[in-house]
Amino acid sequence: MTTWHTLNPAPGIQRRVGRLILVATAAVVVLVLRLWHLQVLEGDRYLAMARHNRLRLRPVDAPRGILFDRYGQILVDNRPSFDVYLVPEDVTDPERTAERLGHLLGMPAEQVAEKLAAGRSRPFTPLLLKAGVPQQAMVALEERKLDLPGVSLRIHPVRAYPAGSLAAHLLGYVSEVNQAQLAREEFRDFAPGEPFGQAGVERRFDAFIRGIDGGEQIEVDALGRITRLVERMEPQSGFNLVLTIDRRLQDMAEKAFAGKSGAVVAMDPRTGEILAWVSNPAYDPGLFTQRISREEWGTLAGDPRHPLQNRPLQGQYPPGSIFKLIVAAAALESGAITPSTLLDCPGSFALGNFTFDNWKREGRGMIDLRRAIAESCNTYFYQVALKTGIEPIVEMAREFGLGQAVGLGLGDEGRGLVPTPAWKQQVTGEPWYPGNTVITAIGQGMVLATPLQVLTMVSAIANGGTLYKPWVVKRVESWQGGEVEEYGPEILRRVRVSPETLRVIRDGMWGVVNDEQGTGQRSRVPWIEVAGKTATAQVVRKQSGQDRRGLKDHGWFVAYAPAHSPEIALVVIAENAGFGSAAAAPVARAILEAAFPLPTVDVPRGQRPPAPPPRPPAAALPRPEPLIAD
Repeated sequence: MTTWHTLNPAPGIQRRVGRLILVATAAVVVLVLRLWHLQVLEGDRYLAMARHNRLRLRPVDAPRGILFDRYGQILVDNRPSFDVYLVPEDVTDPERTAERLGHLLGMPAEQVAEKLAAGRSRPFTPLLLKAGVPQQAMVALEERKLDLPGVSLRIHPVRAYPAGSLAAHLLGYVSEVNQAQLAREEFRDFAPGEPFGQAGVERRFDAFIRGIDGGEQIEVDALGRITRLVERMEPQSGFNLVLTIDRRLQDMAEKAFAGKSGAVVAMDPRTGEILAWVSNPAYDPGLFTQRISREEWGTLAGDPRHPLQNRPLQGQYPPGSIFKLIVAAAALESGAITPSTLLDCPGSFALGNFTFDNWKREGRGMIDLRRAIAESCNTYFYQVALKTGIEPIVEMAREFGLGQAVGLGLGDEGRGLVPTPAWKQQVTGEPWYPGNTVITAIGQGMVLATPLQVLTMVSAIANGGTLYKPWVVKRVESWQGGEVEEYGPEILRRVRVSPETLRVIRDGMWGVVNDEQGTGQRSRVPWIEVAGKTATAQVVRKQSGQDRRGLKDHGWFVAYAPAHSPEIALVVIAENAGFGSAAAAPVARAILEAAFPLPTVDVPRGQRPPAPPPRPPAAALPRPEPLIAD
């Protein structure tokens, strides 16, 4: 009998089922853990990425405030710039996109590809490809928008300068904050690429001018194309500035000084308001509205004429014969001379083994202080300075603001230099010699001053002894015209000089322009009385045969008008242009003619204002032949 033993398959099946259950359980556990990790640990990050893929925030730049002249004429405005941006994450075919964009934007495809590769580290951040795209390229991009995923056009306000380089050094320019600035605490609220006023008024009042940016929340599709505007926060425009500048005078000053290097500044001596500001050679601030290239910056910064230097504020020059006004004030106040003191005005003056020349080698004979100022006699002031001593002269120079910054607040200022015996001993290790006093008397040697310092000094003489702080902004206004901030005159101090001393000096300055032997006759305006002072500051001692421009003297002229009730004071310095009477005085005359237009009654151009009463004994002295110089 055969016995069949049935094998029980259950143990094998059970083992297999058990393994499957373990595997399935492990898979479920892994899946649950993964889901937990994605949803709990990484949920916020992926949610943000998903939203960013669909909803994006696009900044809207605020336009900067407009700069007006004192009468409401626009000096600085804004214009739209069409900029091309690209979101790297939305680019599906980088090589093809680079080729197309390069062709449309006039850029090498390799340059576009490099920018795209550099932007991969921040894939969702819009990357600026090109700023200031011309209208033709903008239209072409709009037509091909569907074939260029991730590409967008933005309208960005940039600075516009209707008159080009007009008053460029005073107004300043705007460019992106640089890396060095971003590292400083004062720029902690700025973002890379944000515009900032880098010089002049644009920098000093940037907080008022720049406004507050807005933004747009947009929705995009899977290809990065904008589907709708979700929300918009309007930008807040910057405040407008009304400046003290008179556009009409500024235009005339620029025109009259064209082709020269140096500075021209005009100011109201009654308030300190700056009316015109010229620094030549100038630069075009529009160069900085877009990213200036390394080559362009190198050319500008390396120009030997230094177009970026703000000469009225930073240029330091020997003041030449203008400094004689300081010497005269010190001599009168100290009692070293009186207005009627007669001294010889020879062609040269000997001191020990040294001889100091007069600009007029034939000399003038015996003259008083008024004639010495009007005819700019060097040898007269050599003697006066020795009688007075260097200490009273230094004290008087500082009283009128020389040797110290004026505090305009528009960048670094030159302090100038009023040398003293102690200063010379410390710097050179040598004592002060009488010859130093002699050469200081005519504003040469170690004496230095900025054009703005000289103008502030002359304004104090013109207005009767009040030293005003120069200023350039009258008020800050909102876009609606409401007043935000208003500024006014600021008195630095009352100069400690008697009214009689100032009267004598002003009388001499009147003679500079109106006397037959006055050195500033070329500044005469027939229908208005002008007072002034010429100066010629020697750069180096010229030798026979030398005629290079860089060796020629600097020509100065300062003036104010009307002479008996001044409304405007101005300073002109023409670098390496020769005599101040020839190079600078005619510039001043053109500005004064613009400041005081010709009256309705035609006055013959050769007619001069009436002369003051004769002043004996100087009026009875013989006069040399007319000669315009100094």
